[in-house]
Amino acid sequence: MKLLRNDTFEIQISPQGTVESIFLTDDPEKMNWVIDAQYVKDAGYSSQDKRFGQWSAIVDDEGIESVNLQPHIHFINDKSANVTFSHDKFKVEYDYLLNNNGELLWNIRCSNPTIDPVRVNGFHSWFSLAYIMFRDEDVLRNMKHSCAVFPHLGGDFSKFAAMRRSNEAPHLAIYSTGDRVTAFGTYCSYVNRFLEQVSPSLDGMLYHRLSFVEDGSSMEQSAENDWIYGGDYSAITLGPSEEKKWSFVFTPFKDQEEFYKKAQKYGHPHWTYSHVTTTDGKFFAEVNLPEEETLISVKIVSVVDEAGTLKETDITNEFKLVSKEKSKRLRVAIPLKSAGEIKLEATLANGKCDVLIGNVLEPIHNLLEKRADWLCNHSFNPTQETTRPYAFMPLSNQGESLGKLSFILMKNLLSPPVATQVNKVETSAFLDLKHHWFEDGDFMIPRPLYGSESFYRIYDFDYIGHVYYLLSRFEQSLLSYAIPETYLTWAAEVMCMRLDPDCHRNKREKEESQLVGVFILYIADLLEDLKENQLFDWHDKLHWLWLQFVEGLKQGSQGYQGAVTEHFYDNAGFGPTCEALCLAKLTDEAELYAPLIIANIGFSNDYRANAPDRWWEALSFMTHSLWGGLVAGAARSSYETLGDTRLLEAGYRATMAVFNCYDWNVNSTTRRLKPGEAASTYSIAAPNLNMPELSRNRFGQSIFKKSSDPLFSSLFSNIEGDDWDMGEELVAYMLGFGSTTYLYTDGEGELSCVNGFIEQAEKGWEITSYAAYPTRYVMLEKGLSFVSNAGEMIKRILFIDGQFIRTEIKI
Repeated sequence: MKLLRNDTFEIQISPQGTVESIFLTDDPEKMNWVIDAQYVKDAGYSSQDKRFGQWSAIVDDEGIESVNLQPHIHFINDKSANVTFSHDKFKVEYDYLLNNNGELLWNIRCSNPTIDPVRVNGFHSWFSLAYIMFRDEDVLRNMKHSCAVFPHLGGDFSKFAAMRRSNEAPHLAIYSTGDRVTAFGTYCSYVNRFLEQVSPSLDGMLYHRLSFVEDGSSMEQSAENDWIYGGDYSAITLGPSEEKKWSFVFTPFKDQEEFYKKAQKYGHPHWTYSHVTTTDGKFFAEVNLPEEETLISVKIVSVVDEAGTLKETDITNEFKLVSKEKSKRLRVAIPLKSAGEIKLEATLANGKCDVLIGNVLEPIHNLLEKRADWLCNHSFNPTQETTRPYAFMPLSNQGESLGKLSFILMKNLLSPPVATQVNKVETSAFLDLKHHWFEDGDFMIPRPLYGSESFYRIYDFDYIGHVYYLLSRFEQSLLSYAIPETYLTWAAEVMCMRLDPDCHRNKREKEESQLVGVFILYIADLLEDLKENQLFDWHDKLHWLWLQFVEGLKQGSQGYQGAVTEHFYDNAGFGPTCEALCLAKLTDEAELYAPLIIANIGFSNDYRANAPDRWWEALSFMTHSLWGGLVAGAARSSYETLGDTRLLEAGYRATMAVFNCYDWNVNSTTRRLKPGEAASTYSIAAPNLNMPELSRNRFGQSIFKKSSDPLFSSLFSNIEGDDWDMGEELVAYMLGFGSTTYLYTDGEGELSCVNGFIEQAEKGWEITSYAAYPTRYVMLEKGLSFVSNAGEMIKRILFIDGQFIRTEIKI
């Protein structure tokens, strides 16, 4: 093992020519930024052929792998190494250079050593950054020695942000400075112990892979649908002695802002833009170009019909110089009236191209209305001659499946109610839910629905209590089976049982009763309504249990115990824990968890990669509708207490990424949706090397019924449909961005708008909300808010002299 070093990096090169460690000299934690081969061995994994720098290629239809070649390694000094892999038809050279500017340079060259042309269909290198869930209940190890990796692909300016999960700098940035990267794939090694009924139940690691040449064969059927990136999928021919070269710079960075500023140093344009807009808003983009560079042309590409016809719109002349002294920023704001994904292609004077991927949604209330219609017309089972009559399909024992009911109810509370929709949910809640999850409908006796030894999940009761609470908010005229007070009492009874360890006999259930869950979306409102309805016994009991619960969260916060759920490290833990602590006004403790949320939510030039980081259902980094939306909601909610605009921006990015699971106008995936349909998961990576058919595709857990992994196929054997664990994320949206638009002052003193569009008016500013049911406008830093009258939707509002002023524009 050979050590290279400069004032910023220490890297170790193995005799096999792989990078075994990358350390940052100023990192107090001494994190290894690549997957450590010794850890892989100690944890019992077999993936020793995916170490950083190992590569594979398809040359003249022959598969070539570096593990089968003996490299020649030449160390020039303690700052540079050359690694050469020679094959009869293909030669690969890596240079690792540590310079005096505190950078690590990685050059990759491939060449044809023969006297005849060779055809290269694929050339891929493992890029094994330390994306690890350690098999370790010491949560600090997962926070301080693991990273999420957020890619920026397309065009000539690929870059990758490796964010330490604690959000503590230094982080690691990798910027492309040579030929373009064609694809960014992943392979997951994991152990699933869920069926053994142990917590934590899952661990694993993602191996990232860079494709320098990719003809689409790694993506199987997904490539033909990928109109966004598919244009780069092609083989290359190398003539005799011809060479191709790629190059990257590794450098530390402290935060997202510096990541983009440093990118400019390496010739990358810096963009801010509307990742997602709506057809009743405007697309916004602003670019700050590198020194001595100019913008030649910009076009927007979109799909205009079912046949996949592409339309190009030149918007170059729409870009205007920002009217600030010495500013080089160019800005555009234009309406886009057709729903669907968009690809912005910008060409610079040096001939290089940068790419942004965004989406234009139909007005979001349309999406929600269509979804509710679809569920009530296709999912509700109205007959008694089936398993679980009056349930909403697909059937599941897990409470997550009840999120659909909560969504329908919340939608009907925020818009003019549809009586038949409310009736179907109430019928299901009264005749199915109550008796499926509880013995004889007794809320104190949960039915053991899981596992060979039979246990029940505490989390299920969060969803059950939510359905009953939302039913209690309706007028009696819309209810058929019970009065609102009955449902309010049932919600309180379920939650008292859920939060009280003494109500449970087994160790697992007692421990899980103290884990945070979906109930934080409604616990405060439930307590308030119990008091207003003078149900003081239930209020006092639930309030006492809530205070005890919060005290446990407070005590566990110094050790970050809220970050562990049934997995070793889980955003389903630290997201809601932060929100719960904010709800309890425990800001010091909440501020411990807030950085974990910020590091967890992606930032990218592709809106689909802005999701909260998770991996275990797609075996790749992914958007999961339920927990993506709930973590996004936790970020937004926590912003209102903590005031950190990074939480607000991250929460909005992630929320918009989640709508990819519902948006029927998206056509870059193999799985197309009909209006109102949904799929719970979107696999962001391409290729997904564990399950290539999932590459940039939408799916549900039923996909795993045919998995070659016996644990997965067993776990999901009874799952039907792709949307059973959805709905609560839409409730979180409606409670936040579904109603509220935010203003804040950015670092340059300009007004920024989140969940809307801001433009100068004759006096002051006009704000157009993108919310589905716009009723609230907030500028937290000035303590300003505007709330509409009951039942009133305010689509636009003026902001004049530091005050929100009503306009006449309503919905």
